[in-house]
Amino acid sequence: MNLHTYNFPKLTEAGIAFSTLRTDPVLLAEAKARGFYCADTPYNAIFSTLFFKGGKLNLKKDLPEDFKNAALPYFKALAASFEPKHEEKKAVCAMLLSELVDL
Repeated sequence: MNLHTYNFPKLTEAGIAFSTLRTDPVLLAEAKARGFYCADTPYNAIFSTLFFKGGKLNLKKDLPEDFKNAALPYFKALAASFEPKHEEKKAVCAMLLSELVDL
């Protein structure tokens, strides 16, 4: 699956702040296939740090603008949502981070 062509939902700032996103089964299946579910990858660790302590992302310089503008709001909304199981949220967010950030 190419995440750069995935049709992420369009989210507003309010939609991100008050997110009730559920885990997208397509993205969860892809995260599992890529080894991010209940895993100990650097991207899972970055997500945990961001989730529990906050921080700043070091975005890749060559990201296509349309992907960045769709994936980042989705990442923020999913990370803030109370709906998904934490393991699912962590897996999908770690997968997105693997496409978005430099280690």
